Amino acid sequence: MKYIDADEAERIRNCNGRVLALKGEPHIQRVWLPHEDSPGLAMSRAFGDFLLKNHGIIAVPDVFRHHLTPEDQFIVLATDGVWDVLNNNQVASIVMEAESEQEAAKTVVEAATASWKKKFPSSKVDDCTVVCLFFHKKQKPS
Repeated sequence: MKYIDADEAERIRNCNGRVLALKGEPHIQRVWLPHEDSPGLAMSRAFGDFLLKNHGIIAVPDVFRHHLTPEDQFIVLATDGVWDVLNNNQVASIVMEAESEQEAAKTVVEAATASWKKKFPSSKVDDCTVVCLFFHKKQKPS
């Protein structure tokens, strides 16, 4: 489910933007221009969206801090095209099996692309960009 939280929606509405889901996609809230059924952006924060910036879309990131522990193995940075079709556990399983950061990123992109085609066969595949960073280099088998 892709939702825009109450504070974000309030900011958008205060700037005359609209937040609503389409009948065919009730699980995806989008931001719309005040008097047009476009562009339907499925997020409330974005870089470079000049059309909706006057209607509440901001480029300020929502920052989360996590203190690393020795148990943390990797971090995955990915676009919404990945997170729309794969959950955290699916991505983590793929990354844990990979031998390298490059292989992990490539395999996550391939899985997301395949999932898009299966879940939304009549839709184009959204951008799926992934960066993986391993905190501990994996040992190569001897």
